[in-house]
Formats: sequence, C-alpha cells, structure tokens
Amino acid sequence: MNAVHPEAPRTSGTVAQMPVLGGAERFFGHNRVVASDRRGFLERIVREAPAGSPGCLRFVASGPDVVIINDPHLLQEVLIDKAKSFDKSLILKYALEPLGGEGLFTSDGELWRRQRKWMAPLFHPRRLESYGDAMVAVTKRAILDWKDGETRLIHHDTTRIAMSIAGKTLFDADTFGEADEIGHALTDALDWTSANSPSVLALLQIIGGRRLQRFGEARPGPLGERLSKAGLAVQKPRFFPGKQGKKLVAAIELLDARVQRMIDERRAAATRGTPPNDLLSQLLTAHDEGEGRMSDRQVRDEILTLFVAGHETTASGLAWTLALLGRNPDILRAVIAEVDALPGDPTVADLPRLGLTLRVFKEALRLYPPVFLFGRAANEALTLGSWSLKQDTAVILSPWTIHRRADLWPDPERFDPDRFLPEHEAARPKTAYLPFGAGPRVCIGNHFAMMEAQLVLAMLLRRFHFALPSPEQSPPLAFGATLRPADELPLQVRRR
Repeated sequence: MNAVHPEAPRTSGTVAQMPVLGGAERFFGHNRVVASDRRGFLERIVREAPAGSPGCLRFVASGPDVVIINDPHLLQEVLIDKAKSFDKSLILKYALEPLGGEGLFTSDGELWRRQRKWMAPLFHPRRLESYGDAMVAVTKRAILDWKDGETRLIHHDTTRIAMSIAGKTLFDADTFGEADEIGHALTDALDWTSANSPSVLALLQIIGGRRLQRFGEARPGPLGERLSKAGLAVQKPRFFPGKQGKKLVAAIELLDARVQRMIDERRAAATRGTPPNDLLSQLLTAHDEGEGRMSDRQVRDEILTLFVAGHETTASGLAWTLALLGRNPDILRAVIAEVDALPGDPTVADLPRLGLTLRVFKEALRLYPPVFLFGRAANEALTLGSWSLKQDTAVILSPWTIHRRADLWPDPERFDPDRFLPEHEAARPKTAYLPFGAGPRVCIGNHFAMMEAQLVLAMLLRRFHFALPSPEQSPPLAFGATLRPADELPLQVRRR
C-alpha cells in the first residue's frame, strides 16, 4: 500500500548554494506569493522541493536565511534529533502573540518546559478517559435540533461541538451557548494572524528586533542586557491599524473578558472549597520553586492557546471527514456498519472497536491538515543533513506538502483510510505524517483529539447519513492561519 521511503541521496553546502524555489520576485522574494496564493506556493513545494535536500526561499532583502524542508529524514533532525537547536518560528511568535501571548504555541526554553510539565497530567491517557462521557453528551446536545433532509453548514456545527467539548472538559465551562460569539472572535484573531505571517512590515520589524537582540547579547553588562530586552520587545506587534486591526482588538477584548470570568468564578469556587479538578484549577494553583503562583496573564495565555488548539484541529478534521465520507459511499457504509455494531451510544470502552472510524479521521487530517505550514528558527549554527545553517536561519515545514509526496503516499489525492492500517503506518517514517507535529513539541492534546474524533463521529453516524450537495465538486479551501473549508462545507443530513 505505502512504499518505504529510502534514504535520499544528499548534497551539501551552505544556504546560498541551495536550489531556490520558483516564484520569487526581485525585491519581495517569495513574500507576496506566500501571502496571496498559499495553495499555489504549497503545490510548487510538492513539485520542486528536492528529495533529501532543503530548498531556499527569499523574502525581504538582508533578512535571515529561509529554507523549506519536504523530506522526512531532515524533518526528523529538525523536530526530534536536533530539536534543542531550534526554537519556534519568529514570524509565528509575532503573528500569534496578540492571541496566545506566551502560551505553549509560542513559548520556548524554561517557560515552555515548565508550562508543559504543569499541563501534561491533564492529558495523561487515564485522565483522558474521564472526558469521554462529556464528549458524547455535548455531541448529543448539539444535534437535537437537526432536521431530516436539511442542508447544514457542517464546519459551523463541528466547530460548535469541538469548542463546547474543549470548554467543558478542560475548563468545566458551559460554552455551548457562547460558541458562535467566541468562534467569531477567534476567527477575527486568526484572520489577523494569517495576514501578518508574513507581511513585509512584520518581517522588517522582526529582523530589526532580532539584530538588536543579538547586538545586546554580544555586549557584556547592564547595557547589553537592556539592548537585548529591547530587541525582544521590538519583535512583538505593538500597533494594529486598519479594519482588520480593529477586529483583532475587539476580539481580544471579548476573549479576555470570557477568560477572566472563568478565572474569577474558579477562584470564588476555591474559596468555598469546591473547585473542580480540571486544567484551569490546576493552572491557578500551580507553583514552581522560586517562581511563585502563575500570573493571571500566564493563565490567560494558556487557556486561549488550548482553547484554539482544543477545537480548531478537531473541528476541521471532523468536517472534512464527513465530507470525504459523503463523497465515498462505500467507505461510509463500512464506517456506519462499525458504529452500528456498538451496543449503544459510544463510550471510551468502545474505542478499540472503532478502528475504521479512527482511520478515516487520520486520513482526513492527512489530506487537509489544519496546521498546514509552521516553522522553526535555529538558535545556534548547525548542520542539517550535510548543509550548514547559520544561527537564526528560518526553517519552514509543511504537513500539506509532506502528506502529498507520492513516494510516501501513493496516489496522494485519493481518500484511502487503509493507509493507516498498523502495518502501513509502521512502514513509513514517523515524520511523513505531521498533523500534530512531532518530537518534544508534539501537540500535547493529540490523543485528546483522536479520542474526541472517534466518539463524535460515532455519535453523528449513528444518527445521520451525510451527503454532499454536489459530490463531484471539490470544496473550496481557505489557507489562512489554518486550513479551513471556505464555504463551511454544506452537507445534507438524513436521519437514520
């Protein structure tokens, strides 16, 4: 089914000697094509990125080196073997800072390690089992008003379901009635993120700030420290002009108010001695030796980070799965047979019996990975493969493109859940499949998302058939901060 990817022949040299991806303009380089035609840019990577070697990208003049990687062996080095030599992408930090602050998405070093350590117990497999009933109950509530034969915007529905599950399981908060308002605010914030990753002004600000930071680090004493801190501050967005900026500010105000309300309610419950044992309670009571209690700002950053991560991937993956099943009736019938064999509504104990359900979700994430592009920045000079990278070299990685390499995924555009049978998964490099990243910074909620997908899909497919209004037409894609269906994926639902 899936070919084992052999070790590709490698060349060596510096970034200046790497092949340059096509489409670069004289001054702007690849900046405008990345901003205006991301799908075309990604398809060019699939066609042109050489196996076994990085390719070079050009952005603003005098900026840091930028390379693109589309090879699983090099991805293994960046994400796993040499993960300590790379930090999160500077442009990602800039673009996500208004929404996620210094949460797990964007933090590095000791702060990231401490936060990850505090939150890891909430995502332990045994703890995940306690979330199953809530996932099923939220789904059952969401479909109460679905009418037989109507056409629903299924991505809107799966977003409401996933957001409500994240609120209930992670924060013991009933966000079902506020899901639309919160969802619109998150969309406005992510739209700003998309427009500024990368914009020319953002890149110039980041490059200038980084140079000031490095200049300060090279000077001993208080002056060097002040210059380094000033450089770090310059790399963060400070002004939000225009219509999109106004929407961002309004969105952040709404989200901050919702988060602060949850914090206040939880602290009030703690004074009564009745706080629930959930993630929010753990964050509010977390201590670190010599550090003291986590600030409200840090709690806010982690809540919003997890709120986005806790619903975005799952909501999109569920919607794409239902659309793909609607286009592949034979596979749909097989999944329905699997869920109908359950004795009742799905439970955590039923997960081993929902193998095909899990595989269709995994295949949907292969074809439509919500995080389709992300990056790293080298925090020291190093070799990648046999190529020399300078400190601050930006490395761009794309799940969309690695998921479409024909040598790893034969007939890559075809929907084929059997790609994820155990024997086929074992035959591929681990970094050939990256919907949740890989290595030490793999998404902390990946098992949460997989369990949620199995239970929600089983609930939906026990109640309804799903069909595309126009099965022959490909749904339009929106390559923004994340990959979403541009038309909310209208599907016809038939009660079973």
